[in-house]
Amino acid sequence: MKGNRLAYIDMVKGVGIILVVIGHSTYVSEGVLTWLASFHMPLFFIVSGILFAHRHSEREHFGAYVKKRFFGMMVPYFAFSLIYILIDYYYLYAHPEIISKEFIYSAILQALSLFGISVLWFLPAIFIGEICFYGLVRKCAPWALGLTGFVAVWVPSFGMKLVQTYIDMEKNPVMTWFGNLLMALLRVFPAVIFLLIGYGMHTWIGRMRLKSHLEVGIGIGCLFLNCAVAFANGRVDMHFLVFNNVFYYYLGACSATLGLLLIFRHVKPLWLLGFLGSNSLIVMLTHLDCQIMSQAIRFAAGMNQFIPRAKDFMFRFNLYAALLIGELIMIVLVNRVGFFLIGRKKPVHMEGPGWWQRAGKALKGKRFTRIK
Repeated sequence: MKGNRLAYIDMVKGVGIILVVIGHSTYVSEGVLTWLASFHMPLFFIVSGILFAHRHSEREHFGAYVKKRFFGMMVPYFAFSLIYILIDYYYLYAHPEIISKEFIYSAILQALSLFGISVLWFLPAIFIGEICFYGLVRKCAPWALGLTGFVAVWVPSFGMKLVQTYIDMEKNPVMTWFGNLLMALLRVFPAVIFLLIGYGMHTWIGRMRLKSHLEVGIGIGCLFLNCAVAFANGRVDMHFLVFNNVFYYYLGACSATLGLLLIFRHVKPLWLLGFLGSNSLIVMLTHLDCQIMSQAIRFAAGMNQFIPRAKDFMFRFNLYAALLIGELIMIVLVNRVGFFLIGRKKPVHMEGPGWWQRAGKALKGKRFTRIK
């Protein structure tokens, strides 16, 4: 791993990706889904803003920065778009009763318009958002950044009316494609806002000089605030730009992310969370449309046939255990064999549990522990 990673950031990302997978499992209550949706995707955008500030990315040459982010975000986008479409074609001929040609044509339009097939929507949003944010940080004064963020809050609400006009024209593929593209571009506005929040959050957290127990207490308080705001605002979805009350949406997302950051920067590094966090992109790309989720559900359902009691508990346990094992296998396979799918030129080195134990010893007395 690179020397400018932060150990606690990887753990926060690990929590975030676990919550994303749980939310996609559909075996959770509506209340839990409402809570998860309030922050689990904004968390990754805010963390990207923190890492942008931590790495001083604004100092990089524009061409080099764009190239790096393109390989890190858009290469996986196009690679996994193709994989998802090929999987759909397999099901079209193997199980034509569950999928149609129209579904596949729609998926191709979504991929080409940057709307994104399924979970892939966030990659164009964060890529374009980071490029825009790079320019803003380089060219704008702090007050101008704040003004830009304030204006950007309201753009998606007005733009969605226009989007719906085009998406409803299902008989016209060109107009549908344009509507999808417009929606993909509208996602850039909340992406930039969350990047801006993360950028400022990095400075604010770095200047905190409170005792550990006070910071953890504030973090827990932020999580309680998020719960209250999330249920007051109702179900939201950054994917489809459903925010309900915009103020509540951004407050809930920021409070939960800040709470996790304040808590985990005082937690001893945990290998599994850090490992999942540092490989959160692979987990995001593979858990749903690469059939890991469906196979885990089948496994859990099969195991339940041998358990006469406590079926619900054991089903969930087997489901999430199978998901974890499946994703650990996928992480190793992609990093070692399919590294080109995530924009890498060579196999990725992965740190084992022993390395994280050494990182835990290095944490003593340090607030921002780097992974070296």
